[in-house]
Amino acid sequence: MTGQEVIACRDALKKTRQPLEQHWDELSASFMPFSLMATGGIPDILSAKAVYDSTGRRAALILANGLASLVIPREEIWFEYLAPAELRDDDDAVSFYRKASETARENLEASNFYEEGQEVLISSPVFGTAALFCGDIDDHGEIHFRHQPIKTYYITEDAKGRVNGFYRDLSLTPDQAAGEFGADKLPETIRAKVGKAEGKTEPCMFVHAVFQRMEDPKPDAPDKDKRPWVSLVVHEGSKEIVADDGYSEFPFAVHRYRRFGQCVWGFGPGTTACGDAHQLNFLNQLADVAAEKAVFPPVIAPSSLEGEVALGALEITYVDSNDPNSVASLKEWNTTSRYDVAKDRMADKREQIERAFHVDLFQLFASRAGSSPLTATEAAYAAGEKLSQFSPVFGRLVSEMLDPVLTRVFAVLLRAGKFPNPPASVLRTIEAGRAGVATPSVLYKNRIMLAMQARQNSSLMEYMQLAGPMLQVYPDAIDALNMPVIVRDTARNAGLLESWIRSKKEIEKMAADRAAARAQQAQLEQAQAASQVAKNIGGAPPQIQDQLGKQLPQ
Repeated sequence: MTGQEVIACRDALKKTRQPLEQHWDELSASFMPFSLMATGGIPDILSAKAVYDSTGRRAALILANGLASLVIPREEIWFEYLAPAELRDDDDAVSFYRKASETARENLEASNFYEEGQEVLISSPVFGTAALFCGDIDDHGEIHFRHQPIKTYYITEDAKGRVNGFYRDLSLTPDQAAGEFGADKLPETIRAKVGKAEGKTEPCMFVHAVFQRMEDPKPDAPDKDKRPWVSLVVHEGSKEIVADDGYSEFPFAVHRYRRFGQCVWGFGPGTTACGDAHQLNFLNQLADVAAEKAVFPPVIAPSSLEGEVALGALEITYVDSNDPNSVASLKEWNTTSRYDVAKDRMADKREQIERAFHVDLFQLFASRAGSSPLTATEAAYAAGEKLSQFSPVFGRLVSEMLDPVLTRVFAVLLRAGKFPNPPASVLRTIEAGRAGVATPSVLYKNRIMLAMQARQNSSLMEYMQLAGPMLQVYPDAIDALNMPVIVRDTARNAGLLESWIRSKKEIEKMAADRAAARAQQAQLEQAQAASQVAKNIGGAPPQIQDQLGKQLPQ
């Protein structure tokens, strides 16, 4: 693809995206006033005089902070790489992927993943779509992440609805472009500014396109042309390609909060609550007017006192006591505003906004005003009810954001030699006959996943209460349950550390040892019984011994 074709494809995608841009501006004003909506410069921040209520912004931040603390908690072990299903009985393979998990967590901690991930978790509920770039190891030996502002990129997807193309606008100064692509790759007009004053401040526009390679590479092609993902950077003005490279994995994770129809873009709680946020802002403005009117009521006065009525504290307005009309007409006027009605209406709007952003879920375990905290049983039932509504959102967050990022991180660290030498059992044949490591699956251990798994434990407890009377009458009914599996799974669902749970091999060995010990004990008891019988026979009269000897020849 030429530079001109890249620009033309970007322009076509921009045209199809254009109807959403005004909606995104409205969402930014209501829920993210500090969102950088363009490719550079300062965001358009609304004046405080135009903002009368912050409920929408607080709800968006509560949801983002809740997702960050419950889904990607920096201080907890929230994910682990699992060996492929066919290798989970191979101790060497399991050990390799566990060590890889530790290395990946250390590298994520050292990188900017959590800072940029927070931006993603704010953008996704508000705009419905969020994108995170996951780069390779940089010059500092770290994996680089970058949140992509909503108006800076364009996406395409395959027939299955998966994002397979990403075009983003890059605003770089000549100095930044030279550091990123090399000064010799830049057009002459830009190269001439490198190192000068304008090279540090003057923005230049580039388009970065990443898409799937369609043609098969030639056997003698360079390594970059054998990678499945093409990466081109084009200078917009000259349409010259300044960087031609490739990726082994798709470097952008694009999360759509919810999908509707055939639209490639997502929609989130911001779209649902946008009208409520506008109305709440208007109602707050009216309520402020009502409060101001109650504090400073309008006054009806005779025209003879124009300019002489004092409305300040302790001020005095003098009237002619001989003029009864003047005295009688100096009074408050039309002060009967219904502030209580506006207050109830605003409470309804706030509740609708907070429900749209799942605020009640993330504040579930807080103490309720005027009552005692939730009991464990109440919390379990309430969490189950609310998680049933949130689980589809969490599922899409895992499949479109977390899985691609963690799979990419595994591959990047593997190529960089950050992992220990893989055992032979995990090696697989990949393209061109080369050997590669089997891609792991990911086990999530964050609190949202544990809360969802805890519902299985609750179902088990409910069943055991129901089956209790039955087991008293028919104890063998417990045989219908696979208790060894149930015990291990309930322990994991409750969030116990994996090191606290014995492996299947350990359990099987312990069972075999117990069976051997029981058999040995039975033999010992049998030998003791036989010895006692022999002793008793030895003390019997001779004629009885002869009879027993005939009956027991041994």
